[in-house]
Amino acid sequence: MYKLITPRIKKVAYFLVVLFVLLAVRLFFVQLGAAKPLSKLASDQHNMYLCLLPRRGVIYDHRKKELAVSINLNSIFADPLMIEDEESTAEKLAGALDLDKEDILLKFKEDKRFVWLARKVQPETEKAVRGLSIKGVGFIKEPQRVYPGGELASHIIGFVGMDDKGLEGIELQFDKLLKGTVGWRYSIRDAKRREVPGYEYKEIPPADGNDVILTIDSVVQAFAEKELESAFEKYKAKGGIIIVMDPYTGDILALANRPTYDLNNIKGSPVEARRNRAVCDFFEPGSSFKIVTAGAVLEEDVVQLEEEFFCENGEFKWGRHTYHDHRPHGWLAFRDVIKYSSNIGTMKSAMKLGDKRLYRYIKRFGFGMKTGIDLPGEVEGMTRPLKQWSKLSLCSISMGQEIAVTALQLACAISSVANGGYYVRPRIIERIQDKAGQVIEEFKPEQRYRVISEETSKELRAILRGVVEDGTGKLAEVKSYLPAGKTGTAQKIEQNGTYSHKKFTASFIGFLPYDKPRFAIVVIMDEPRPYYYGGTVCAPVFKNVASQLMRYYKIEPL
Repeated sequence: MYKLITPRIKKVAYFLVVLFVLLAVRLFFVQLGAAKPLSKLASDQHNMYLCLLPRRGVIYDHRKKELAVSINLNSIFADPLMIEDEESTAEKLAGALDLDKEDILLKFKEDKRFVWLARKVQPETEKAVRGLSIKGVGFIKEPQRVYPGGELASHIIGFVGMDDKGLEGIELQFDKLLKGTVGWRYSIRDAKRREVPGYEYKEIPPADGNDVILTIDSVVQAFAEKELESAFEKYKAKGGIIIVMDPYTGDILALANRPTYDLNNIKGSPVEARRNRAVCDFFEPGSSFKIVTAGAVLEEDVVQLEEEFFCENGEFKWGRHTYHDHRPHGWLAFRDVIKYSSNIGTMKSAMKLGDKRLYRYIKRFGFGMKTGIDLPGEVEGMTRPLKQWSKLSLCSISMGQEIAVTALQLACAISSVANGGYYVRPRIIERIQDKAGQVIEEFKPEQRYRVISEETSKELRAILRGVVEDGTGKLAEVKSYLPAGKTGTAQKIEQNGTYSHKKFTASFIGFLPYDKPRFAIVVIMDEPRPYYYGGTVCAPVFKNVASQLMRYYKIEPL
């Protein structure tokens, strides 16, 4: 009997014993060491966690007209492990999606169960891919941001990226409030990765984003942009800005820049066109800045309206520098110094004021600091501290040189003159509310401090009325509405630090009616040509916009 146990049988028996021991060790390892990972793998194959995306909040103008909304579009994905014929599938999808076949093949070779093929496709593209009935290709609905106005108010609204994240403008500034909170759904899927209908699942619904109501009026924005565009094209300018503001509340009724871009076609616009010049660019204002000097000397009572200044017949040497007027003048009363924009007369009035007091009023008018508007990218401009002023600085700054400002700062400054002497914070947001209309946050008008007295404001408004009536701003006149304002023409600085004789910044800042102002308007043109005077280039834009404002708001002629 023992002879039946041959060496071969022994070897087989030993092999089985060893195999049994190895299987026991492996079972022990799986049970104790790999149970959790394997259990998780099985769970992942059958359990499905679906991210539920919220709907981004709507951006409205102050009349509740939609400026930015979200719609659902299908995005297309693939599970590479379920693709049976990669070459053929890639070729079909490349034709339907207008993509490169090799790029799709590279995605199929990724060691993933999920890869994007195309995001937020149009319905016709979705239909074409569905018609291919490809195993392993699926669809997920994602929100797509749509801007009904296209270019309208583009620099205010801004835009979002592919993942619905705000990248510019209000979309960026209030991204957290607009985007909402994602939700989740847990359910079971079968072997073909399909959700099992009727199976009990858990769900945390998404919370939609809040809505933002702006202060701008789409109608005012539209005709302001049209007038700006017309002048921008006519004078072949490098850039253009217009701001329409309520001088009492600080409400921005319109704000536009040129060049501009289409919010629905971001890729089709250069990055340069997306910059919000009204808050991000600063420049020497030239004679528009004389409202600060005039306000300061009148408030400090160092100059009287009828006090005369000898304007040196257009040429004035101070130190080693010679200043000029654009037209020669002899003796001028102070009101006419501003009316005819005499640099020399303005300098001489500033000398009576002194550098310390001028610097104080520069700050009081809001220059050298941010306005605090709820838009990203705002800059402070450039105001050098007194210790850095040279012997020429008092003269130069009094007429708008050696200082850099933003268009929005000019809008706030001219509003301080128009509203009786108060600095108001510019307001671009009225309120934020949820989908039920409940107010989450309200942005009330903010009157910060007094800049000049009511009496000085009244005197300065009368002087600026003279600028339009028979001074340098005649082309801004609106019959029967008595506008007031100030022209500005500033030489730009070349790279070598000298003032250019070919490149200029033209401006007109004003309000109407001058005695009971309703609107403040700022118009800036960067490097217009062949004409470059603010009274020639920008004043007509002011006039056209102001005329339409009067009609739109049904304001009776005076």
